[in-house]
Amino acid sequence: MNYSAFLSRRLSQERCIVAGTQVRAQRAQLKEDKVKLSPKTDAASAAVVAQTELLEQLPSTEATMNVLDRVTDRCIAGVHDELDAVERSLDGADVVPLTKKQEARRKDASLVRSTILPAGTGMLRLPYGQQWVRMSGMVKAMKENEVQAAIGRLGMTEEAERVEQLVALYGAKLGITETKDADPSAMALDAWHEAYGQLVVHAHSEYDNKDAALLKLRDSLIAPFEAQAEEQRRADQKARDKRKAGEPDTSKTP
Repeated sequence: MNYSAFLSRRLSQERCIVAGTQVRAQRAQLKEDKVKLSPKTDAASAAVVAQTELLEQLPSTEATMNVLDRVTDRCIAGVHDELDAVERSLDGADVVPLTKKQEARRKDASLVRSTILPAGTGMLRLPYGQQWVRMSGMVKAMKENEVQAAIGRLGMTEEAERVEQLVALYGAKLGITETKDADPSAMALDAWHEAYGQLVVHAHSEYDNKDAALLKLRDSLIAPFEAQAEEQRRADQKARDKRKAGEPDTSKTP
């Protein structure tokens, strides 16, 4: 089972360490209070602590991967928004009929978007390895003759080439597209998210629909991740707002 899929988003190395440290403190407090977790939940929380300790020992090379991930995410989201904008701006043919050129342009945008991003941009929240698989499929879809021709007619060849460049670098950084060791921080981050996803699953499975004390215990195990996810979401939104306003992005989102 892919437990990381149960998490709301991917965290940076620094935020993983913060959340994992809080889980470690929670385990220590429970031990002091003589409170026993269910075997599966206890094992999952111990795995989070172990993965956190591994991240603490690694050099902060993840920052480079994190920056690449953000740039790639912005590029793909921008391509999606550009295609969506064409479709929306040429909507309403039942009210005012489109010219043949307008209708053709709308069909091109719809074809490209539905082919390369059939499920939208949800893949941008996946762990690095899983996101690369989805993005590789996107690049392959862009090279289909009909799609490639539509991209050219839309004037989006440069954007398509940019996506391909970033995806190639993304795979190389992960050690997937070149015969070299994978980035240890990137792989450790995927393992950490998998461990925390398993903790979330077992916490819900073992403590949902229980009394108030057990529900509180469940929430205490899940809360560290959710708090960091919310902080990261706010920081990312602030950076997006700055870009829209034309302001320089001086934030350093972990």
